Amino acid sequence: MYRFNIWKIVLIVGILLLSVLYLIPTPDRFYLPLYGNLPLWMQEDLPPFEVSEENALKVNLADVEYPEGKNFQETVTELQDVFKVHLEKLGFKETVDYQFDTTETKEFFVRLISDEAKENPAATLENLHLHGSLPTTLRRIIPDNRLKLGLDLKGGVHLVLEVDLEKSKRELLKAHSFSIPETLKAEQVLCRQAEQVNGEDALNVLVEIPSRFRSDPKEKKTYLEKAVDLLNDIDFFENAEVITEKDTQSTYQLRLDDKGMQEYSDQAIEQVLIVLRNRVDAFGVAEPSIRQEANRPRIIIELPGAKDSSKPLRIVQTMGRLEFKMVKKSPAGGNLWSGSADTPIPDNLPEDSEIRYHYETGNWYVIESPVLLTGHNIDDARPASGSTTFDIVVLMDFDGEGTRKFAKITGDHVGEHLAILLDDTVQSAPVIETQIFGSASITGNFTFEEANYLSNILKAGAFPVGVKVGEERAVGPTLGQESIDNGVKAAIIGLLAVLIFMVIYYRFSGLIAIVALVFNMIIILGALAGFGAALTLPGIAGLVLTIGMAVDANVLIFERIREELRTGKAVWSAITSGYQRAFITILDANLTTFFTALVLYHFGTGPIKGFAVTLGIGILASMFTAIVVTREIYGLAIGNRDVEKLSI
Repeated sequence: MYRFNIWKIVLIVGILLLSVLYLIPTPDRFYLPLYGNLPLWMQEDLPPFEVSEENALKVNLADVEYPEGKNFQETVTELQDVFKVHLEKLGFKETVDYQFDTTETKEFFVRLISDEAKENPAATLENLHLHGSLPTTLRRIIPDNRLKLGLDLKGGVHLVLEVDLEKSKRELLKAHSFSIPETLKAEQVLCRQAEQVNGEDALNVLVEIPSRFRSDPKEKKTYLEKAVDLLNDIDFFENAEVITEKDTQSTYQLRLDDKGMQEYSDQAIEQVLIVLRNRVDAFGVAEPSIRQEANRPRIIIELPGAKDSSKPLRIVQTMGRLEFKMVKKSPAGGNLWSGSADTPIPDNLPEDSEIRYHYETGNWYVIESPVLLTGHNIDDARPASGSTTFDIVVLMDFDGEGTRKFAKITGDHVGEHLAILLDDTVQSAPVIETQIFGSASITGNFTFEEANYLSNILKAGAFPVGVKVGEERAVGPTLGQESIDNGVKAAIIGLLAVLIFMVIYYRFSGLIAIVALVFNMIIILGALAGFGAALTLPGIAGLVLTIGMAVDANVLIFERIREELRTGKAVWSAITSGYQRAFITILDANLTTFFTALVLYHFGTGPIKGFAVTLGIGILASMFTAIVVTREIYGLAIGNRDVEKLSI
């Protein structure tokens, strides 16, 4: 006899309503008053906005407890973005009708300046819907996400990055020309220089022999063997070859061959992938697909919904190589050798010097070539207000090694100018006034957006090799719409075919299976929206496959029920036994497929992951609808009535 389970009914109805809520497009006139335009944390933690005596909209941010990763400046920027968008919807323009302002007491103002804007500030504030009427506790349950579409359905930017082998080779040789002498000196081997051989992919390393070893052939041999061992341990180069041998010095040649370059390229491409993923995550680009092309030094990047390719291009093209170098002292006197963009650069530069230009003004600086510190030692970077001004700067915190190096650099060069370079352009060249043991800062005429961009690039890291854009194309919405139409058509045809078969073969029970199948589709699409996943063509393929998986579970149950009915059992008893006997078979079949989906998701990339996500959600949904939903439909249809025959 059927027993009414209120908790199962509540569970089924709750899941159905939640899934439908994720899928229903919500008009702004309903959505905005419910959810509010401010981010949820602002609605919870910020005081309400007020209308000041000067007809301005204001809020006091002095006592706000910011969540992790937020600060006063970032909050002001977010508030400005919200007001710009929604005041424009009300017909107001910045600088014409309103302007933003902040005070030293950390008050944020939206000053209404036109007569039209000043007419009714209270009504303007109300129409902005900054705070939602829905309680924040319900906001965490009732969704504000909607189903997103992938690149193949929505359109976006498709980029192919290629490793610039020639540039990478030059950078590798240049880096080792500075690092090899330091490495040898650290091991008590004197090395005057390591310079590139003209026209060749090789370095000549000059090792000096201290006077105390020159008179003792045994000690001299041991000393030089140590130097050779150190040179042979350097990655990507062939074993050191002796070029010249003298009493006071020996010259060795390190040659970069094709095998070493291939090893360097393979190792570096993995680091480029890591840097790219970190950057894309930092900049919040939705649903990226980043993968290496098989057996080639190329990386394929897909950014769904990116209408303008300039920002994605900027993200992936920036090398992000931060370097600290000293500015040469001027021969004419003074601690800074530089000139304006209109001033001719010097003809004869000293050795180990180079000309570098300021990123904004074009002014040139004579920079010492040795790199004293790199962005590799940055532990954190963030935009902040200047210590003595309201200018935006980028603050950098170093790791332990970087802190020690920076303290030594600033201690050894007090009174001199330290150049901070990003991708060989000077960001700033401040004078070192005292030894610095803490954070460093990059100054410039930054907006907060520019400082935030630079911070994210520095935190994500620099590309270890040169990269270039090998291909760029925009996927148009027409292709996406055609794909959506074809996918929907395939799903509808599949559903109709299954419906016809199930109704003809299983009759009333077939209708129950169809209801469960539609429920299954709603749950899958709602879950994709809830998890923030994007629906792609492979995802639609997984959706269509799930239709077959869901029906398969129902077929197993119905056939078990038929067998029980043939033994003469009562209808409800046959239904109960059928579900119990089919459960283990359904669980086994679905679990094996679910584990396969997990493996695909873990090891797959791009489209494979999209297929795996949809398939995994579909398996869980089909088990729920087949085992729980259809049984409760049977119970509600039959109830406690003494039914002698079941339409199956």
